[in-house]
Amino acid sequence: MAKLKKERLKAKAEEYFFKGEYDKALQNFSLALSEYPNDKELKICAMLADMGNENEEKAQAIYEYYQVTKEIEEQSAEEIIESLIESMDFDVELLNRLLDSGYLANEYQDDNSINYSDFIQLIKDRGSFKRAYEDIMFSTKVLINSKDEFIDFLDRLIDNDYIDTAFSYGEAAINLFPKDTKLQSVLHKIKEKNKQKLRA
Repeated sequence: MAKLKKERLKAKAEEYFFKGEYDKALQNFSLALSEYPNDKELKICAMLADMGNENEEKAQAIYEYYQVTKEIEEQSAEEIIESLIESMDFDVELLNRLLDSGYLANEYQDDNSINYSDFIQLIKDRGSFKRAYEDIMFSTKVLINSKDEFIDFLDRLIDNDYIDTAFSYGEAAINLFPKDTKLQSVLHKIKEKNKQKLRA
């Protein structure tokens, strides 16, 4: 069943990709990734969908090259494309677009969502992160609009002992961006926090 869902989302994402509707393509690739976070093909497709918003011609060309490469070099196709993307200084600022679990970009905003800046204000109003977070965690989506906001959110989760939640989000992001130094630093902080808990 899960595999069928992944293939359905992937097919829908590809349809959007070829139509040039990159945000919708990215959303569907991301939803499939939430089921299969280690799927290299889905990671690459998500990165190329995000690239499409900045450079459509380049994203489409690399996607086509990827399909050809898979037929010739099936075992190493993903590594080849990843190296190609990295060599172009590919940088993703909106990590939230690649995360499921309720943290989505502004275009998916609904009545049960607030921007991160509003969430920060809620923390001030409630007097603590813990109270604000527990008030909304089951009913409201926090819309994270930049990598800096995402890192700040993870730091606050860690500092308030939501270690498992921070690790879950951090691990999903580092799987997509293994060379991101800020994310690596956050995961190191989580590991240190876990060590402290074990020693206590």
